[in-house]
Amino acid sequence: MKALHHKLPMLISVPHGGMEIPRELQSKCLIGSYGILMDSDTWARELYDFRDSAEEYVDTDIARLVVDMNRSQDDLPPSNPDGVVKTVAVDGQQIWEQSEGLSEQEVRHLLQKYHTPYHRRLRTATKNRKVIMAIDCHTMLSRDKRPLFCISNRGSTTGYPLNEPITAPTDLLFKLQENIHKQFESFIPKDSQQTLVTLNSPFAGGYISYHHGNQSDIPWIQLEINRSLYLPDVEKISIIPNELDSIRLKEIKDKLCYVFQSLI
Repeated sequence: MKALHHKLPMLISVPHGGMEIPRELQSKCLIGSYGILMDSDTWARELYDFRDSAEEYVDTDIARLVVDMNRSQDDLPPSNPDGVVKTVAVDGQQIWEQSEGLSEQEVRHLLQKYHTPYHRRLRTATKNRKVIMAIDCHTMLSRDKRPLFCISNRGSTTGYPLNEPITAPTDLLFKLQENIHKQFESFIPKDSQQTLVTLNSPFAGGYISYHHGNQSDIPWIQLEINRSLYLPDVEKISIIPNELDSIRLKEIKDKLCYVFQSLI
């Protein structure tokens, strides 16, 4: 792909690509590197690495199972074991030595050190006058009937408002859907019944797009890519993509860049 002459006028947020467990918590964590990788948005930082080509790029080293940047700070266990600081991983495994999770003091420390700064960086990035839209970038587990892409604005499956304000105009969502079709249509086998792109299903958008979409003057879209598009056999997956995996990731990333460019 040719180098961009100008940066994409976008904020790219990648909240679930980190793999790091803070040093002071490592001895308490029951999940190994493979489990941390599979609980995260696997290889999302490689897939969405637009740090040099987007006006604003925000990500984190911290693993999702430690602090979930796409949750509200009051979304806590025991009410929600899959909240901002979790007690169970995505596959149901207990994360910490104590089944009830971390102490209140540890939770407060994590939120102050990682969650608050992440959202402060997003707020600052939205004030960049060169930024005209934001995309919160995720990957989704490969499950039956899930599409290859899901794009969300907190609306209905047709992109229109449902029970709350949408975070991006419906026409913008339609344009993104069309651009994805143009670039990725060949990725669907002719005899496959899999859907290429859906709107607001199975995900309508999380805390990041909801919170910042309602507080900033720019559109916010959540983008989910099915991991089947780029992951090899999960039994053979490595923490860092190998050469062949990296080639596949770059191919998808380059096509995404065209998709984003065509939105402008």
